[in-house]
Amino acid sequence: MKRVTGSLILVLILIFLTSCNYSNNITTVRNGTYILKQTGTEAFLSPQVTIFDDNISFTYDLLSSYFPVGVYTIEENVLTMVTNDGLYKYVFEIDGTTLIFKKDKSSKVKLTDDRMGIKIADNAVFKLK
Repeated sequence: MKRVTGSLILVLILIFLTSCNYSNNITTVRNGTYILKQTGTEAFLSPQVTIFDDNISFTYDLLSSYFPVGVYTIEENVLTMVTNDGLYKYVFEIDGTTLIFKKDKSSKVKLTDDRMGIKIADNAVFKLK
C-alpha cells in the first residue's frame, strides 16, 4: 500500500511540474495599419496591410480596381491572408509589431504601372503605424 501511495504522489508531483513548465505563447497581431518600411517615398504610395479584428486588407497597387480584402489565420508566427473571393493568398511572418512579406509563399504581387507604386520584394517589412 505504501508503494502505491508513493507512486501516486510521485506521478502527481511530475504532472504538477510539467504543467508549470508549459508555455502558452500565442502569437497575435494588433489592429491597425502596417506600412511598408521605405525611405524617401511618399506615404500615400506606400503599400500597407490593415487589420481590424478578423478582417484584413492588403493595398499595394493604387491603379488596380481589385482591392484585396479577406480574412487571416495565424499559425505559430505566420499570418496567412486569404481574400474573400478565395483567389489570392498572402503570407507574412509576424515579428513583434512588424509583418514580413513572404513572396515565395504568396500570390503574385504586381503593379499595374511600375512608375506609380512601390514594388514589394521578398522579406519586405511592414511596420505598425
